[in-house]
Formats: sequence, structure tokens, C-alpha cells
Amino acid sequence: MKKPKIVLEVIREEEGFSAVADIADKFIGTQGDNMEELKQNILEVVNLTFSEDGFTYNMDEIELRLPIEKSATSLH
Repeated sequence: MKKPKIVLEVIREEEGFSAVADIADKFIGTQGDNMEELKQNILEVVNLTFSEDGFTYNMDEIELRLPIEKSATSLH
């Protein structure tokens, strides 16, 4: 198995953030009170998820798709 590309969708919650993805038939999901905590949790869950496959990741190998704020997309 080739090392999967990791892309997670980041969701702004009422309190904090969450991130989710379906990669190589595996669901990845985690949350954090702030972006720094979210990144730490993402790294931990991704490495736990793929440890049996022999893959280790660092944050430079993980793409985060951040939410687009409504005000940035409004065309008035």
C-alpha cells in the first residue's frame, strides 16, 4: 500500500474546531478547543490510524481544508 495523502475538512464548531476525513476506507475524526490543539489531535489520530500500515506522518504531510467565512464569500 502506498502512503495515503491526508486531507481533512476543518469545521468551526460553536466551541472550537473539528476535523474529519475518509481516507483509505478509514474514518478519521477529532476535535480541539483551538487550532493548535486540533493540529496536535489530528497528528495523533492520523498516526494511530495508519500505524498498523507502517506509516508515520508529520503536520507538513497533512492538508487541512479550512472553512471559508461567509463574509469573505459574500458578493454585495
